[in-house]
Amino acid sequence: MIRRLWWMALLPLAAQAADDFALQWPLQPAQADAGAYRVTLDAGVYRAAYWRDLRDVQVLDADGKPMASALQAAAIPIAAPARQVQLDWFAMPAATATTAGGDLSVVVQRDASGNVVSVRSATGAAGVSAGDPSWLVDLGRRAGQVQALRVEWDDQPQALDLGYRLEGSDDLRRWQVLDPEVRLVRLRNQGRQLDSDRVALSTSLRYLRLVPLQREGAPPLRALRGELAGDAAADDWQWLELAASAPDNAAPARFRYRLQGRFPVQRVDVAMPPNTAVAWTVSSRDDDRKADAAEPAWQVRATGWNTWTLQEGGRSQASAPLELGQESADREWQLQAEPAVAGTPAPVLKLGYRPGSVVFLAQGRAPYRLVAGNARATARESHLEPMLAALRARNGAQWQPAAAALGELSVRAGDAAYVPAAPARDWKSLLLWAVLVAGALAVAGFALSLLRGQRPAGD
Repeated sequence: MIRRLWWMALLPLAAQAADDFALQWPLQPAQADAGAYRVTLDAGVYRAAYWRDLRDVQVLDADGKPMASALQAAAIPIAAPARQVQLDWFAMPAATATTAGGDLSVVVQRDASGNVVSVRSATGAAGVSAGDPSWLVDLGRRAGQVQALRVEWDDQPQALDLGYRLEGSDDLRRWQVLDPEVRLVRLRNQGRQLDSDRVALSTSLRYLRLVPLQREGAPPLRALRGELAGDAAADDWQWLELAASAPDNAAPARFRYRLQGRFPVQRVDVAMPPNTAVAWTVSSRDDDRKADAAEPAWQVRATGWNTWTLQEGGRSQASAPLELGQESADREWQLQAEPAVAGTPAPVLKLGYRPGSVVFLAQGRAPYRLVAGNARATARESHLEPMLAALRARNGAQWQPAAAALGELSVRAGDAAYVPAAPARDWKSLLLWAVLVAGALAVAGFALSLLRGQRPAGD
């Protein structure tokens, strides 16, 4: 009886150990009153994770209760708003506005780099007639980058409606029409204003000119600005470098690598000696796809991937990384040279990934902590995605919850958390066998009693 009570007392402790995690990190919110937070996962969290779906990466409150959370992959970089730069432009007298495709009837002076420094009429001042001028624009080194022109008038007219022919050239001699008519409009009516001061571009030509379609009516021009596409978000790729394990003597030029953790690998690269060119077949596998006791099968990720390095005059060049197309959290990787030539040096395998994040609601008591590493964790369904989608639709695609940073790592349950749960017993089968054995014993006992009852009286 005492032994039974002892085991009953240990059951809560065993249940708690089964739900515990290997490592933990305290969370440091950027602001204290945010209802939701986003934690960017670092390499330590991915190394601690046991499951490929990161079900064992969770957020707990001060009482150890799990918070409602959702795992998110790295966001696709969003381009920043377009930025404007000042462009060099020159006014050309109205008499120089030739027909489309014609040569300039002006003298244009350029420096050694091709930059326009001055423009003057070839016929002198006497040949200049009144009227709206044409505008010559030198895009310089930004040719091909400017996606629109922005017109800024000098005296900000109340109303205007002007037309221009947009032309382009690479040498200021041969011109081609890029748009036969662009409109610059400013209208006001009952306190409302309509502005159209943008000229869209889709050309790599260096020199542009805007030729007026009307004789006069344009106010003085103050500036022409170029609109450049916004730069994408900073590159946040992280790289892991793995050394090959012992060579496989039975398979020349085959190299295997072991990755610790569940990293969302999306790129593959190799580091090889200078002046090397090798084609590879890239494969990966993992024990969680093992069938019975057999070895898990290798999944081919790419074949005929050509890699090379070149050292030329102190300058090193190399082939581009391999894009996998979809991420893989496999732990084992393999490179097989094509053809398999004995003596091929073992390259350093480089696996690239972009860190994801965990979004959680601050439901319980602070402080919060992130835990990771539990072979007995079960899959949990997240209900935060509809809320996050609605908030991004309302606040813009770039909206994110308040940030929370990972604090100093500490051990929680350690290696014990990676011990898988014991296989569940098939109690139905055991009960059936018990019934069968009991029935067999009962039949045997009944038969034995019959045999004893049939013995002769003299025996």
